[in-house]
Amino acid sequence: MKTKYFLLPALIVALLQSGALYAMVEKHAMILRHGTMITLATQPVDPRDLLRGEYVRLGYGISSVEADKVSGTKPDTTGLADIYVTLKEGADGRWGLTGASWQKRQDLAAGEVQMRGQTLTGAMGAFAVQYGIERYYLPEGWGRAVEKVQGERGVDAVIAVSGSGEAQIRSLKYNGRLLYQEPAY
Repeated sequence: MKTKYFLLPALIVALLQSGALYAMVEKHAMILRHGTMITLATQPVDPRDLLRGEYVRLGYGISSVEADKVSGTKPDTTGLADIYVTLKEGADGRWGLTGASWQKRQDLAAGEVQMRGQTLTGAMGAFAVQYGIERYYLPEGWGRAVEKVQGERGVDAVIAVSGSGEAQIRSLKYNGRLLYQEPAY
C-alpha cells in the first residue's frame, strides 16, 4: 500500500529529469539547425587529456581580444563577465573580429554576427575570451587524426551561432574538405 503513495511523486520526478535532459539536447540541436554558420580558423592547443575521453582542444584567433577593441560600459565585477564579439566574413571565407562590446549590440551591420563569450574583466592589454567551443568531443579514434592535421594549421571549425550569441561547433574542415560533422542529436 505504501508504494502506491510513492509511485506518483517518483513518476513526476522522472518526468522532470527527462524533460530537463531533453531541453538541454534540444537547445544544442536548435543552434545547430537554425544558427548562422561561420567558419573560424583553429590554432593548435595543448593535446587532449587522456582522462576525459576523446576530444581535441581548439584555439581561435578571436580568443584574445585587445582591450582597445572593446566598447561599452565595463561590468562592475572582478570575476567572469559576458563579452560580445562582432565577427565578419573575410575574403578567404573565414570570419574575423571587427570589434567587441560589454553589452549586446543591437546595431549590427549586414553580414555581421555577434558571439557571446566570457572573460575576466581585470585583464590588462588583452582579454582571453572563452566561447564554450574550445573543447570538441569526437567519436573514439578521431581525436589523434584531428590533432595531426591541426598541427599543420589546416583545420577550420564551422560554428553555428544563435541569435543570442551562443555558439556550437557544427563541423571541422581540413583544407576546405569536411573532416567531421556533428550530428544534430
